[in-house]
Amino acid sequence: MTTEIGKELRKLRIDEDERLLDMAARLDKSSAFISAVERGTKTPPEGFVELVIKAYKLAEDAAASLRRAADRSRKSFTLEADTLLARDTAGLMARRMNSLSEEELNNIFQILSKKDAK
Repeated sequence: MTTEIGKELRKLRIDEDERLLDMAARLDKSSAFISAVERGTKTPPEGFVELVIKAYKLAEDAAASLRRAADRSRKSFTLEADTLLARDTAGLMARRMNSLSEEELNNIFQILSKKDAK
């Protein structure tokens, strides 16, 4: 089962006329690792998406698309909160994430998206 990040990576390889081995060399990763990420048997580690963006000099819209695909391919996330309020907020969000309505999630998404636009 190919994940969204896997589709984006394959599309990038095709656009660059690269083989799996070429992408692996460019990213200094093994071809087995790249293949596992593409197939969805391995979740991309922290920093992997930014490595791809930098290595391929992706424009902002392509970079945003890759980030979104990576987010959609993950089932869990790790947050590091620096303040008590941030920790309280992250904990509350984690406990209630799956009980929020689509409208509530959309509102939160819109608030957080404003930060990306700056």
